[in-house]
Amino acid sequence: MLAPCPHAHACPLEPPDWCHFAERVARSRLHRLAKEAELPWEDEKFSYVAFSRTPSSTSAARVIARARKGSGRVTLKLCRDDGSAREQLFSRRDGTLFKRAWRSDWGSAL
Repeated sequence: MLAPCPHAHACPLEPPDWCHFAERVARSRLHRLAKEAELPWEDEKFSYVAFSRTPSSTSAARVIARARKGSGRVTLKLCRDDGSAREQLFSRRDGTLFKRAWRSDWGSAL
């Protein structure tokens, strides 16, 4: 399995949490009228699984939620290769790892 998990263990997330990502989708006029919505967009949630028959390099962790960024720090929720999921704080002191974490997005390998 290539994604979303960097491991082959049971999913570490407890309900109601689940592995997904969100994408902003534009609504048509008819769609807004049908849903009685005011906004011209909505955030749809998606989940996926990627498999390969050939072996590939695996990552140590994958980002499973939107990054929380602050001044000089970023907190990522990571699914790790040991089968665990937890949040990790990265600060400017982490150097290149901080830069990678700052640029990462939902589903990124870290």
